[in-house]
Amino acid sequence: MILSEVAMPPAPEKANTLPKMLPGAVCTEWKKCGKSNCRCAGGELHGPYYYRYWREGGRLRKTYVPHRSVVEVAECCQARRLQRLAIRFGWQDYRIMLDALRKAEPR
Repeated sequence: MILSEVAMPPAPEKANTLPKMLPGAVCTEWKKCGKSNCRCAGGELHGPYYYRYWREGGRLRKTYVPHRSVVEVAECCQARRLQRLAIRFGWQDYRIMLDALRKAEPR
């Protein structure tokens, strides 16, 4: 039997934790329930409700974020944005250094 075929239960302390980085952004939405005698029919909408939006396979995805997790999920999304930005600037620096080396290198 191969070790990867064995179903390992998740570690108890990591079972309910979020990954350190998540794609997307957390957005606030206000909802209208559709009942004719509700306060939202007069314009006072229900909410705020928080959702995380991200793109996956060319499609826009959305998932509900509970109020108790909003700050944590938003921080994870921000961490991913900062990482991607650092990677982008790293590649730009690499290209600039490569161009400088090519110009300085005699042929």
